[in-house]
Amino acid sequence: MPDRQLAGTHCTAQRRPVPIGRDQGTPAVVLKPQSQNSCTDFEFEDWDAGRLRVNRRFAGILRSNRLTTCETLLDLTQGELVRQVGERQTSRVVLADENGQQAFYLKRHGAPTWRDRVRPLLNLSWPILGARNEWDAILKFHAAGIPTLIPVAIGEINGRSLLMTQDLETDFTLLDWVNQSADEAAPGRQQTGVAGSQWRRAVTGHVAAIARRMHERGIHHQDFYLNHLLWCGERSGLDIRVIDLGRATHARQLPWRWIIKDLAQLDYSARRLSCTERLRFLRIYLGRPFRARDRWLIRQIMLKSRLIAAHTAKHKL
Repeated sequence: MPDRQLAGTHCTAQRRPVPIGRDQGTPAVVLKPQSQNSCTDFEFEDWDAGRLRVNRRFAGILRSNRLTTCETLLDLTQGELVRQVGERQTSRVVLADENGQQAFYLKRHGAPTWRDRVRPLLNLSWPILGARNEWDAILKFHAAGIPTLIPVAIGEINGRSLLMTQDLETDFTLLDWVNQSADEAAPGRQQTGVAGSQWRRAVTGHVAAIARRMHERGIHHQDFYLNHLLWCGERSGLDIRVIDLGRATHARQLPWRWIIKDLAQLDYSARRLSCTERLRFLRIYLGRPFRARDRWLIRQIMLKSRLIAAHTAKHKL
């Protein structure tokens, strides 16, 4: 069924999950591996009586800077404060040893308050506290072959916790790319590599492959916006990493409403792209041509995307 016809359909009474699979003739999209500077087979060391777990690849530089206990990292004063939300702060830290300098992001969580524990329950969700959830999510993403952050260390002591990851040396996100692409694709402007249709199809297919792999492995991001997809290395390399996994959850079989939420968040943040391009993403995500029963899925994604837009406008986010 053509994209345009599906986009204008009315919601049907059917509410069963829409199957994901490949029909013959539908091209497969394969995730490209992360750059050679990353590793997926991690070896960890436990320091500080088990309060600090360290990726062996970065053990040398941490030892050289005498950052060998959980408390020394939690109390580290050097670095640039990047973000602070309540008792959680993120800093960019540059460390040096005999091999040169390396940059890291250090996210530190204060001890959770009663408000942190109770407020999610009032919103019918389970509280996610500290750094452990994001650390586990990073490892799950790597195990699933989904490009993400490089874990360096996790520490937990007396209710406080920390997560340290390698700086990926870029702040260019897929949201930046969408805005740049939409501007260059405006009428009267000559298309470049950023806005060219073939290149846009390649990026769309790659992101669809990431989303599909994530959901096939039972992972729900919860904040799956384009500004949480970081473009690393050369633009032609399509080295795109999923970041900000602090609220990611895992289930043996994802509820369909969680899948719709992730897809709607992507749709909302890609709203400057055409409807045709966003439907192309969904078709690649499904791995097959559209069917009549996909109307329900499209309607639900559109509805959730509009609710996100209304919430964003109301709270001036």
